[in-house]
Amino acid sequence: MSAKTILLPLLWLGLLSCSTGAGDGRIWGKLFLPQCSIDSDEFDMKIDFFAASDFNQTLTIRLQRSGKDQTFTDGVLLVLRNVHDIAEALETNDEFISEITLEPTLQEFIDQGPEVGVPRTSRTSPAAVTLYLNDTCPDNTLAFTDGTGTLTLESIYLPDEQKRIKGSFDLTFVDPRYWESSHPGSYGPTAELKGEFDFNYTRGSPAQTFP
Repeated sequence: MSAKTILLPLLWLGLLSCSTGAGDGRIWGKLFLPQCSIDSDEFDMKIDFFAASDFNQTLTIRLQRSGKDQTFTDGVLLVLRNVHDIAEALETNDEFISEITLEPTLQEFIDQGPEVGVPRTSRTSPAAVTLYLNDTCPDNTLAFTDGTGTLTLESIYLPDEQKRIKGSFDLTFVDPRYWESSHPGSYGPTAELKGEFDFNYTRGSPAQTFP
């Protein structure tokens, strides 16, 4: 599922409460985007924009290169479900570590192709993660699956209790439209990314979603 498929619900979500601004973070890793002539083991998204929206025990986090509209830049969108459950886990542990899984799994899709369906975040996953690379690959509309891999949280926003949002991830994304075979390099554009983020939620004006 691409970022565009979930953008509209986030527009009204952002109107309710939103935090934007500076923080510490980095997203880096490997990109294989043959449609854009990119094959790099040293990609650095150079994020400098951090935003968060809180609604009904769901925390949406946007980590992005610049504050431009999503259709003009690179970024990662994390939707954390059941935030209070995560917060309770952090009360007794320094970290909350969970696997983000897809149905069918990414490996099942790589092995068998489109006949198994497009991988989507499973209902049991604590989060869904979307990647968009509209600056790095502006001439090609990428449509990555949701990310799959490991999510680690050290601090989570809770209204009137905790402002800090800190975590990391190690995720893989694939664009399923270009699958030809299970041979490496033949199952479409891929991104293997690691990320770190640390910023404070501050209630204020909503993040700008249009240029």
